[in-house]
Amino acid sequence: MDQKPQEEVDEEQQLENEIKNISALSIQLVWKKYKTLRAIHQTVKSKREPVVVYYSSIATNQKIRSDQMQLFHMLKVKNIKFFKFDLVDNKMAQGWVKEILNRYQLPFVTINNVFVGGYEEFQILYELDLLIRIIKKDYEKECILCDEPKVGDECPNCNKPYDFFKKD
Repeated sequence: MDQKPQEEVDEEQQLENEIKNISALSIQLVWKKYKTLRAIHQTVKSKREPVVVYYSSIATNQKIRSDQMQLFHMLKVKNIKFFKFDLVDNKMAQGWVKEILNRYQLPFVTINNVFVGGYEEFQILYELDLLIRIIKKDYEKECILCDEPKVGDECPNCNKPYDFFKKD
């Protein structure tokens, strides 16, 4: 039998270990790049729809899960196009979300890149039948509460700001 000297076996083993380490590092780098590109793609795609719902696909709180499902249902009933932005894998949005979580629970809603609030605020807009008017940006021309033409920063008739739905 042809046996290799121990020195060669050690070198081969060392080379195999280095290849495994390089492969693991390569896989890790490719995976990080994939997740980053996916997050960027998700963010860019979310800008195409007027309504974006930020939610968590792994939410364990029953109220949050229920609110999310109800919100999606309300949008489908009104036949409003929307983008579901899952926050689970998107580290780019997590800083923004941490600030908002102090005041609101998931899901969060933006309309035309304006943060309108959480589920409760969305439900009020839904019940007042103002979603379509906000999506169409009617508030830029008139008060969407009383249909008076826009004059100044707030409606002279009802004394509300034209974009009363906008949250800080």
